[in-house]
Amino acid sequence: MREGHFEKRKDGKSAKKVGVIYKNLTVKGVAASASFVRTLPDAILGTFGPDLYHILCRFFPFLSVGSPNTRDLIHDFTGCVRDGEMMLVLGRPGAGCSTFLKAVANNRQGYAGVSGDVTYGGIPAGKQAKMYRGEVNYNPEDDIHFANLNVWQTFTFALMNKTKKKAREEIPIIADALMRMFGIAHTKYTRVGDEFTRGVSGGERKRVSIAETLASKSTVMCWDNSTRGLDASTALDYARSLRIMTDVSNRTTLVTLYQAGEGIYDLMDKVLVIDQGREIFMGRKEEARQYFVDLGFQAPERQTTADFLTAVTDPIERRFRPGCEQSTPKTPEELEKAFRESPQYQKVLEDVRDYEASLQQSNYEAAKEFESAVQEGKSKHVSNKSPYTVSFFQQVLACSKREFWLFFGDTTTLYTKVFIIISNGLIVGSLFYGTSEGTAGAFPRGGALFFSILFLGWLQLTELMKAVSGRAVVARHKDYAFYRPSAVSMARVLTDFPIIAVQVCLFSIIMYFMCTLDIEAGKFFIYLLFVYVTTILLTALYRMFASLSPEIDTAVRFSGIALNLLIIYTGYVIPKPQLLGEYIWFGWIYWVNPLGYSFEAVLTNEFSGRTLP
Repeated sequence: MREGHFEKRKDGKSAKKVGVIYKNLTVKGVAASASFVRTLPDAILGTFGPDLYHILCRFFPFLSVGSPNTRDLIHDFTGCVRDGEMMLVLGRPGAGCSTFLKAVANNRQGYAGVSGDVTYGGIPAGKQAKMYRGEVNYNPEDDIHFANLNVWQTFTFALMNKTKKKAREEIPIIADALMRMFGIAHTKYTRVGDEFTRGVSGGERKRVSIAETLASKSTVMCWDNSTRGLDASTALDYARSLRIMTDVSNRTTLVTLYQAGEGIYDLMDKVLVIDQGREIFMGRKEEARQYFVDLGFQAPERQTTADFLTAVTDPIERRFRPGCEQSTPKTPEELEKAFRESPQYQKVLEDVRDYEASLQQSNYEAAKEFESAVQEGKSKHVSNKSPYTVSFFQQVLACSKREFWLFFGDTTTLYTKVFIIISNGLIVGSLFYGTSEGTAGAFPRGGALFFSILFLGWLQLTELMKAVSGRAVVARHKDYAFYRPSAVSMARVLTDFPIIAVQVCLFSIIMYFMCTLDIEAGKFFIYLLFVYVTTILLTALYRMFASLSPEIDTAVRFSGIALNLLIIYTGYVIPKPQLLGEYIWFGWIYWVNPLGYSFEAVLTNEFSGRTLP
C-alpha cells in the first residue's frame, strides 16, 4: 500500500497532497420532462427532423434556439476536506450525492450550470481541469469497462497511460499487486464482462473498477457507492484500504455509501448529509448523531449512525423524540435553515477560514510541491500544461494494443465474421462462375465488381455498436487523463489497416477467381486495393455517425440512409450518364461518393486492354 501511489516523497510524506475547499457550490440541471416511447412514425419523422437538427447543432451550436428549464440539483454547499481526511456523503438516492461528488471532482459535463468556488489546495478549478485533470477523479457507481478485456489487460492498459517511459518495467509488478490487494489474482486472465458478456462476478467487477481508479494515481478521489455488490466484510476491507491510502499518501477522499456499517463510519473524519440537494449537516463524524438528536429526532439504539443520518431525510422512516413532533424541522429547506443557524455551521465556516489561512501562510507550498511532483511524473516529451502523463504517440500505441486485445478477445464475433466472409464469397462467387468471356458477360462482371466493393462495407456496420458502446469508457478514461479521445480514433484506424487487409484478402481471392475476372497480376492487385480502400472509407463513415449520434438507434438510421444514398448514386443502379444528365438535382452526389469512384476504377481496371468477342 505504501508503494501504491508511486510518487515523489519528501521527508517520508507525499508531495502530492491537496485538500478541497468548496464555497457556495450550486449545480443546476435540466428539469425533467415527459418522456414517451418512440414509435416507427416518430423514428421516421425524427430522422428528417429533430434528430437531424440535433446532429447539426453539434456541428453548428449557434443553431440551437431557446434555453431549457433548469433546477438546482445541489444548493449553496460550503465546506472543506483537508489532505489526509476522508468524508462520508450520505443521502437517499436522488438526493444529490453523486452530483456533489462530480462537482468536487470537476466533472461538470452534462449540467446546465455550476456556480461557486472550488479550489484544490489553492489551485482554481479552471486550472485543475486544464492542467491536472487526472489528479482529481470520480469513480462512478456503475462498472464501466470493455467487457472483452481480461482483468490483467484492464490494469495494464491503465498503467501504460499513467506511467512514464523510464518506469515501464514496473507495470506488470503494479498490476499483479493491485490484483492481490483486492483478492482477484485468480481472475487475472478472466474477461471483465458485463450484463451481456460472461466474465467475473459482480463483486469482482466492482473491485476491478476500484483498482483501475487507484491505478490512475490521483490525489483527490471521489467514490460513488463503490461498495455496491460487495459483501459486508469485503466492503469493510475496502474502506480500511481507503483509510490506509488516505493516511499514508495524504490523499483527499470523499465517499458516498447507501449502506455503511458502524465500522465503516468510524473510519471517516467528516460527514456530509444531503436532503434533496440541500446541505443539512456538515462536520466531524462524532458530532453528527447528537446534532440531529438535539434537533428533535430520535436515534434508535441498534440503528447504525449512517442509517440514522440517512433516515432523517426520509419522511416515512424518521422518528421524533416525544414532545418534539411539531418543533422539529422536517422539509429540506427547514433542515437547511436549522443547520445554517446552528453553531455547527459556524464551525464549518471557521474550518474553511482556518484552512485558507494556513494555505496563505505557507505561500501555497503544498500546491507548489504538488505541481512539481506531477511534472516529474510525466514523460519528458509531455508539455508542462498537459494533463496527460505520457505523450500522444505513447497513448496511440497503448490504445492500438487495446484495440487488438478487444478484437481477439471477442472470438465469437471474429469467427462469425470469418465464416460470413468465406461463405458469402463462395456463394456469390459461384453465381458468377463460368461467366462468358464475350459481350454477354460484360454486365454480370459489372454486378460482381459492384458487390465486391460493397460487401465488406456492409459487414463493417457492426463497428457502430462498438463505437457507441465504448463511448462511456472513453469518456471516463478522458476524465482520468489516460489519453486523448483522438488517440482512440487514431488507434482504431491503425488497427483497421491490418485487420481489414486480412478480411479483404480472404474475400477478394475467392470472389476474383470464382467470378473468372481477368487473370492478370496487376489487375488483381488494383482490384484488391480499391476493395480495401472502399472498406476503410465506409468504416470511417460509420464511426463518424456513431460519434455524432446520442444513441445506437440514431447512428444505425443515419448510417443506413447514407449507405443507401451511396449505393443508388454509385453509377450501377442508375448509369452514370443518366445520373448526371437526367437527375441533376441529385446527380451531384455522385461527385462526392467514394463508391462511385471505386466502382468506376474496378470497372475500368477489368475491361482495360480486353477485347470482347
